[in-house]
Amino acid sequence: MRTLGVLMLVACPARERADPWPAQPEAAWPAGCLIEGAAAHPTEPWLALACTNAAAGTGAVLVFDASRGQLRSVTPFEDYVGWDEEALVQWHADGLRLVTNVGTNGLALLDRAAIVGQAHPDQTRDGGVSYVWVGERLFTDTGHLFVIEPGDWRFDFGPGAGPPMQGMVWNPRIRAAIGRRGHGLVAYDPVAGQVRYEASLDAYGPTGAPWCAPSGRWCVRRQFAIHPAPDGLLFVDGDTGAVAGLRHPASPRVDDVAWSVGGALAVTSYEHVIGGAGRAWWIEAFRDGARAWARPLGDRRVTRSHEVADASGMAWSPSGDALAVVLDGPEVRVVDGRSGETVTEFVAPAAPVPAGAPEGYLRDGPRDGAILWAGSEHLVRIAPHFVTAYTARGARVGGMVAP
Repeated sequence: MRTLGVLMLVACPARERADPWPAQPEAAWPAGCLIEGAAAHPTEPWLALACTNAAAGTGAVLVFDASRGQLRSVTPFEDYVGWDEEALVQWHADGLRLVTNVGTNGLALLDRAAIVGQAHPDQTRDGGVSYVWVGERLFTDTGHLFVIEPGDWRFDFGPGAGPPMQGMVWNPRIRAAIGRRGHGLVAYDPVAGQVRYEASLDAYGPTGAPWCAPSGRWCVRRQFAIHPAPDGLLFVDGDTGAVAGLRHPASPRVDDVAWSVGGALAVTSYEHVIGGAGRAWWIEAFRDGARAWARPLGDRRVTRSHEVADASGMAWSPSGDALAVVLDGPEVRVVDGRSGETVTEFVAPAAPVPAGAPEGYLRDGPRDGAILWAGSEHLVRIAPHFVTAYTARGARVGGMVAP
């Protein structure tokens, strides 16, 4: 179980939109700190990276500038930072602030690389706290709606409101947090204190958990099937909770899925071979619950890596106009998000694991790494121990490896 450490508060400078996040000339990746989560800046080609040194019980938030291939800032904590769950690092829409999980059950607010304060809405849990931004406030999966004020070190949270849910996203169209509840979905407006809808999805079977696009506009539930029946993709309208339809992938078994911000879904699938490797790989995209395009990959496959919680082998550009995929480990293919046609391919290998990495990390074998977009013009290959930036056309910009 992670234990709570001591927070080092830093004076919070006044916000100046001319400099949304300061550059620290001496910024350096802390030794032994491995990346657990990542979040792209809303307008700049930057990634916020949550890293933890488990042996030392410390962590940090790194901001990586993909346009330069180097660190912009490092904010250290005397506690773990991040967790092995998605969306535990999030920028505010103003690009001046971000929130990250700290310790076992806390949230810390940073303003332009300075620590503002910290809050722990559930002292009993041994895991990350899911949350969404609601204007200037945070709404957590514990049912609390609050602001982290300068100097906060809060534990005095009473019972939360609202239904229990997991994996929340914020849907601005209906002003509600949408999350999983059992095998279904629930949408809750934390400002009005009202449930917008509940969709049990029980009529569609007991398997699979819904997963929603970052905008909350669309959700999908993978319907597991027994060979030779094909898996299904159950699409749900995030505004209403109504089922839009059940679709089947191009090949019978769904391997991985990835949402764009706006709600396009990329899917990889394959044909199961008893006693052998999968074959007949496909990649396809769905928009508004309908197949937009499908392209065969043959015996090639998208490398499915989830070592950094927010990254995998597929990544949509911020606009959804392009999709980048990692093929067979070292190669990156960028395709047109509307047609699936290849735009470019280039080699972007993973960095070797450094000798100073923790013993368990070295023992676990190859770390192929995943991919993320940082702005619309830069791609980042990422694993817990390295970050490397490329242009969208494949020119290497620079990178770093954990010391």
